[in-house]
Amino acid sequence: MLENIDASPNPRDDGAGTPENYLTRAVAACEAGDARLGLHLYLAAFEQASEQSDVPSEDAIMGLKQAWRVACSTKERALAEYIFERLEPYLSTDEVQVCLEQLQALAMEHLEGIGFSGEDLIEVTEAADDDFMDVMGPLFAAIGRGETPSLGQAAAALAGPVAASGAPAAPEEGAPEPVDIFSYANLSGYGSAVERMRSLGVGLSGTPEFDDFVAMLNARHGLDTMPVVDSILFCSPAREDASRFMMATVGELGLPAIRMRMEETFQGVPMLCVSAQATDAEKLAGLRQGFAGPGVLVLEDLDLWGSPVAEAADDMAGFLMAAMSRGAREAVNLIRQAVENPEVYVLASASSAEAIDPYFMDLLYPVTCIDIDYPNEEERADIWMDIARQHPSMRSVSRDELVRLSAHLPRYDIYMAAREAIEEAYKQGLVARRYIPVSRENLFDKLAAYHPLDSAEYAELEKLVVSDFSASLGDLDDLMG
Repeated sequence: MLENIDASPNPRDDGAGTPENYLTRAVAACEAGDARLGLHLYLAAFEQASEQSDVPSEDAIMGLKQAWRVACSTKERALAEYIFERLEPYLSTDEVQVCLEQLQALAMEHLEGIGFSGEDLIEVTEAADDDFMDVMGPLFAAIGRGETPSLGQAAAALAGPVAASGAPAAPEEGAPEPVDIFSYANLSGYGSAVERMRSLGVGLSGTPEFDDFVAMLNARHGLDTMPVVDSILFCSPAREDASRFMMATVGELGLPAIRMRMEETFQGVPMLCVSAQATDAEKLAGLRQGFAGPGVLVLEDLDLWGSPVAEAADDMAGFLMAAMSRGAREAVNLIRQAVENPEVYVLASASSAEAIDPYFMDLLYPVTCIDIDYPNEEERADIWMDIARQHPSMRSVSRDELVRLSAHLPRYDIYMAAREAIEEAYKQGLVARRYIPVSRENLFDKLAAYHPLDSAEYAELEKLVVSDFSASLGDLDDLMG
């Protein structure tokens, strides 16, 4: 399809990055049937026009409107929201209302796609006439994290802010207590990492002993407050372990947080997602303005981010970078402001510091790296104890054996292996119509699947599983004979 499109710069233009050039190529792409390519070219044209003048040309605005139509027709909800944000200042009141209704329709289709029926959504849609985008923010944030919210969560996301616009809504009788904040108290198997964070004073603010100690240091050194906190980088060979500990640190700090992470659209286009918890929204100045007071900036999987100043490898990357340049600058400015603000903690996660682009390492300087290695013996014992507390059916398996045979496994993999063994035992019980606890053979089999095939732990687990299976065959022979 693309062979009929001349993707090279127009020789009549002064350069490849002019708005006119992008518009010409966008029209050619759409006429050739490649609407998505045209969409990104229209976006690039508008961004370049915005760079050159405070008021983009009428052609650039019309191109952005065409990009909006393509995004809606191809069900690109995330891109449609981004385009609407750029397009809104140039729309009439009636046009804004039409666009909001289209966004609402895209969101409803997305919710239906993850399991809601049309009847379930009636109550939700009735509450979302005028303030849809503002009210649905927390629900979209949950969907973006890969969670599937229940209808109750969807209704709460809508009803809560609507009630807040009038008199404060009183809690219903018998309503559940608020869920505890995820913090170090909810973690198992991170003893050494928690100790390191305590040594940095994280999570100790507000305790009388620590506050008195800080007051003494301030008086002795002649300072009004503590010095600027270094950016903290959590590194682990298991990405999930670092991310989990970082989010527990956010809960430990107890401050409003902004999260930034890199995702990809269905077409493989990188997109930086910026979000905040609904409970923190009132405490923040806004995602564009940053922090109005103390807070936390969270940069997830920073080693997966591409540098915003990287040279484009080809013409396609060039116009995509042009389309995203303004958003990239806003993100960089937010990070820079947070690093320079003594009241803001900057937390980042990665597989290793060496894997992060030097541009971001310079941006975060000074950086304190917290290495989260595989859990040691004591931490593994803590993990298996935590699993046994939550799942009584696991208690029949020797904890000492589990601690030894789970060596060199990430915390995430240990919990996943245990979960798989529990679910298998549960399903066996459903078939047999009786309670079946998690067996030693079952759990060892699941643990072996997470070990490298050439590891000593895998070899021992394989031997034990075969031995247990052979023993079960012997018992069966006795019963048959």
